[in-house]
Amino acid sequence: MPLEVADAVRVALRLLEDEGLDKLTVRRLATELGVKAPALYWHFRNKRALLDHMTDAIVAPVVAALPGSGPWPKWLEEAGFALHTALLAHRDGARVALGADLRVARALGEFAERTTGVLHDAGFPLGEATRAAGVVVHFVLGRAVEAQTRPSPDEEAAIIAASSFPFPLMASGLRERAGSTVEDDFRYALGVLLAGLQAVSPGRGG
Repeated sequence: MPLEVADAVRVALRLLEDEGLDKLTVRRLATELGVKAPALYWHFRNKRALLDHMTDAIVAPVVAALPGSGPWPKWLEEAGFALHTALLAHRDGARVALGADLRVARALGEFAERTTGVLHDAGFPLGEATRAAGVVVHFVLGRAVEAQTRPSPDEEAAIIAASSFPFPLMASGLRERAGSTVEDDFRYALGVLLAGLQAVSPGRGG
């Protein structure tokens, strides 16, 4: 039976959950599928190509559920939060998507395309709309990477409580924010980004 790319990607995503990105290789995937590595290299010439297909699978449900219309700041807020949530739903999901080739990771490219269209329809010149869409996508990816690599809440609390922590103002501020979730922090940061876009928007707030 011919090897189906979609089946290989599903198994790769399972291996990602079980073992993490660093242990995921095309050869490891071939072993799990019970095939010789050359059979997979026909579909995935290297690990990056495999990750691009995995990125497409991770982001496709986000694109399918994007709002059809509405005020552009609200649209971007909902879209950005949905992409962030999808990346965090998979172990190392944000790292998988970093550096993706949008010709293969088509869903991520479509996300950027839809974002560009929403901004352009709101009055942003097309060149600025593409620039702003890139800012949004890269911001979401970066925040997701940070969220997936930061210490656990207990570990973070122990770090800032230690006498060796050299930043007293940040320590006090972080203690005031105790209980804040990853989602809380992301919504705050995304709000700051959107406020900046609104400040430079052609309609000054769309």
